[in-house]
Parts: sequence; C-alpha cells; structure tokens
Amino acid sequence: MTKIQAHRGASCERPENTLAAFRRAIELGADGIELDVHLLPDGTLAVHHDATLGRCEPGMSGSLYSRTARELSALGIPTFREALEVIAPSGLFLNVEVKAGTGFLTAVGEETVRLLRESGMEKRCILSSFNHYLLRELKQSFPGFQVGALYSAAYGFDMVDYAVRHGFDALHADYRLADEALVQKAHAAGLAVNVWTVDREADIRRMLLLGVDNLISNDAALALRLAGRTF
Repeated sequence: MTKIQAHRGASCERPENTLAAFRRAIELGADGIELDVHLLPDGTLAVHHDATLGRCEPGMSGSLYSRTARELSALGIPTFREALEVIAPSGLFLNVEVKAGTGFLTAVGEETVRLLRESGMEKRCILSSFNHYLLRELKQSFPGFQVGALYSAAYGFDMVDYAVRHGFDALHADYRLADEALVQKAHAAGLAVNVWTVDREADIRRMLLLGVDNLISNDAALALRLAGRTF
C-alpha cells in the first residue's frame, strides 16, 4: 500500500516546515512527514527549505545562515529538535532532506543522525538529499540509517543500477519521472520508490496505480482521501 507523506508538513493548510504544519499532518493521519534541515553556524539544525529568508517570511531577506536559532525562532522557524519533539511521539515516519553543499560528510549529517538517535527515530526515518556524495558518506558512516537519492531530471543512466551500486535504499524521484518500468525494476532490486511533490488529483491517482511506496504531497488530505484512507 502506498503511504502518504506530508511535504514540509501539511503545507497546503499550514505554513510549511512549521510545528503547526507537522501537528496538522499528524491530525490528518498521514503516514509520514517530509522536512528539510540546515546546520546553522551556532551548531543548531534549523527546519527550513530555502537557504535564504523571504519566501515564507514576508518582509525578510538575507541568508538563513546569518541568523541564530533564537532569531529564527522569532520568525516561526523551528529547530530540528523542536520538530522531533512533536513528530517522534506520533509514530509517524520521517523523511529528512539534508541540505548540504559540500561533497563529503559534513557536520549537518552527523548532527541530524545524532538527534534522530536521541529521539529514538533511527528505524523510523530516511535521510534524503540531492547531494549524493553526502548520502554515500552517510550510508558508509551510519549503515543503520536508510538513505534516498533525490533527483528531478533524467540523468542519462539507469537510476536503479546507480542506486544499487552506491548502496542507497530508495529513489526519491520527481513524480514526472516515475513510470511502471522504474517502479518494477526498483522493487525487484529491493529499492523503495518515493515520489514528490504530487498535488493534483490525476497525478495522485496515477502514482497510486503505479504502486509507489511513498507519495509526498503538499495536500496530504487530498492524497489520503484518494488513497481511500479516513482522516
């Protein structure tokens, strides 16, 4: 059965990547929550998608990394620890997109893993990133954690073979790249297929018919309804 993950929380109903969005996703009965983490210079993990302020913070601008956790909190941006305090007791699965620009294991990955372990979430999460070098380092250093390779465009080579070769556990594909052949080959290789970000009814129905493992949506309520789930 395809599971429904609330993208940045129930972001269709509440401001994205906020505690309110995470609580709403739990209320709706989503199977999981997807969120994004950045490591601030003060050593705190902040939950925010963009590396800059402004899109979700009217009147603000500048780099996320120029602010402290206390300053970001005043803008409604939670720390990862605060997010885990809400999500861990719920029993939901957590998909953590690790934001990192370097090609090797950095403090952001280590701190993410530390807090997940501290919260008892090691077996109830997956670490995802567009930085596949980081994923490889994370998998080698922390083999007990699942990792999923995010991608948004065709790379010109077989993504299933690529994921298997690098020891990944899942493909996190732009839903427009998912088809029956990909799902079947991935499943045969022991890989999960988790698609993002699926918000339109026709696209949600197509992904459900394909049998993807996780459908990541801003509109978790709609996805749950179309999947025949009560909420």
